[in-house]
Amino acid sequence: MLRVLGVLAVVALVVVLGAVQLASSAAYGDLAARPSLPAALHALDPTLLRPFLGGPAARAAAALHNGDLVEAQRLIATLPDNPRTADLQGRLLEARHDSDGAIAAYVRAGDGVRAQNLIDALAASDLPRALRDQRALVSALQGERSAAEETGQAWWRLGQLQAAAGYAASAQRAMWWLAAEASYERALALAPNEETYLLAAGYQSLVNGDTASAARLYARAAAVVPNSADAFAGEAWTAAARGDCAAAGAALARARALRVQKVRDPVDDPRVGPALRRCTT
Repeated sequence: MLRVLGVLAVVALVVVLGAVQLASSAAYGDLAARPSLPAALHALDPTLLRPFLGGPAARAAAALHNGDLVEAQRLIATLPDNPRTADLQGRLLEARHDSDGAIAAYVRAGDGVRAQNLIDALAASDLPRALRDQRALVSALQGERSAAEETGQAWWRLGQLQAAAGYAASAQRAMWWLAAEASYERALALAPNEETYLLAAGYQSLVNGDTASAARLYARAAAVVPNSADAFAGEAWTAAARGDCAAAGAALARARALRVQKVRDPVDDPRVGPALRRCTT
């Protein structure tokens, strides 16, 4: 009998601990994963796991998930001023469609993913504001060893925005494009073998007239990803810019053999394509 009671006690403890774990997962967003047991329990009764949700921060996260913004704001107001609280404030402001406030809060929190999503959306309508917020995000992420990947992506995205600013403002194009090239190099310092950064930096170097850097970057991209049509296109553009038409033709042939059908032919690029076309036709 005692043995049976002991087994039942253990089972009961496992059930309770499991409920606590499920509730904790719910508080931190696992309810969004479907199908999942937390999501099923929440759909059955949104209040079912509430007693197990833990402290004010966890309850605030759960309130945000449930769309209870009044309760979320009340709980967030009781929390200490730290990155986790800033992140919750950002989520609250985003839910209230205050993008500026949400980005600032996410930057304070060092939440590069949520901040970047909002900055990317903003860039289409207000490039200067997006540039300002992107610089703030880069500054917030620098020095965070655990955020090296996010920091590299933030530098790369800053380069893209600076390049776009150069296209938009011809009088300041040289300044913006040199800044973009420097940002891509900062991204590469954190992830030297990232093809996306190598290609962006190579193209920016090429349009800036630095064929030596472009050749180095595109060669590295081709070494990292041997089947990269974009890397060989870059080598073709660079060779044509240097007047080496034989090398340009060979690289163009490889790029064309590797490219996906819907991808633009390298000779059709509006900036560096004409020199390649003249060199290979």
